[in-house]
Amino acid sequence: MQYTIEEKIPTAQQWMALRQSVGWATFPLEAAQRSLEQTPFCVCAFAGEQLVGMGRVLGDQVITFYVGNVMVTPEYQGSGVGRQIMERIMAYLRRNAVPGAIASLLAMPGIEDFYEQYGFERRPDERTGSGMSLRF
Repeated sequence: MQYTIEEKIPTAQQWMALRQSVGWATFPLEAAQRSLEQTPFCVCAFAGEQLVGMGRVLGDQVITFYVGNVMVTPEYQGSGVGRQIMERIMAYLRRNAVPGAIASLLAMPGIEDFYEQYGFERRPDERTGSGMSLRF
């Protein structure tokens, strides 16, 4: 499967189409655009003009990082797109995180093994509490 990897922010339309393709909630384009404008780092996979994968990093970009919205459209899953996106994200984190910084994420059920290969640890464990979230 042919695709390119680019460090860029997609359009709101592309992002919402990708979210819909993986079964995630979509948002009004204005809200999506406002969210994307707050993105310090983003990696996208394109097949032509179609966004087939992405991942972004949010947070203060020094001490606190949140890896979010890592997704690959179903027809490109298993093709290496997610791995290439995460390799770019990990390089970004290594360049920007100071000693003691924390990068966190919320893995979808069954995907935890994918993130463990990059050093992410499941929570809770002996030293950390549960990962938590609040939905609005």
